[in-house]
Amino acid sequence: MASRRLLLQSALSLAALPAWARAAASDSALKAATGPDWAPWTPPTPPLVLPDLSGREQKLAAWRGNVVIVSFWATWCDPCRDEIPLMSAMAKRHREEGLRLVAVNVGEALGKITTFLAKWPIAGTVLHDRNSTTSRKWNAAGLPANYLVDRSGSIRHWHLGALDWQAENINRVVTRMLRAAPR
Repeated sequence: MASRRLLLQSALSLAALPAWARAAASDSALKAATGPDWAPWTPPTPPLVLPDLSGREQKLAAWRGNVVIVSFWATWCDPCRDEIPLMSAMAKRHREEGLRLVAVNVGEALGKITTFLAKWPIAGTVLHDRNSTTSRKWNAAGLPANYLVDRSGSIRHWHLGALDWQAENINRVVTRMLRAAPR
């Protein structure tokens, strides 16, 4: 019964999303941040200035020169829990090449986040979007919402919904971005 309820909740959540977001959540490929499939905003990359879990303000610009996975997530999000270990493993594997993971928790209390991280540690920086303002600026219409930011600080790829971070097509995109020179 619980799995049937979860399936119904997922279907209703997906149906409530805008058309562009439903299309993005329906497959397992990163989308280019250009063209008609791109979210309804265009570059430049929206600001990302949020506190980390210690309360220190962090800015996306601090990671310029690296390729950054920006992942909007929540502790209650099952696909987020599935992705975090895979994204963390990828970030560890490619750290020397300049891959960084910035995991932005959306709308939850610090205690809930730290309890979650004790069980599922993140190999990267965790930021706290307590009032969901930043996730709205990034058009994260659902969770997880993932963005790949290039070395110059521009969003190049995005995906809404569960994504297999071990898939060859995802690894190819990340590898290509890591080999590219900053723009």
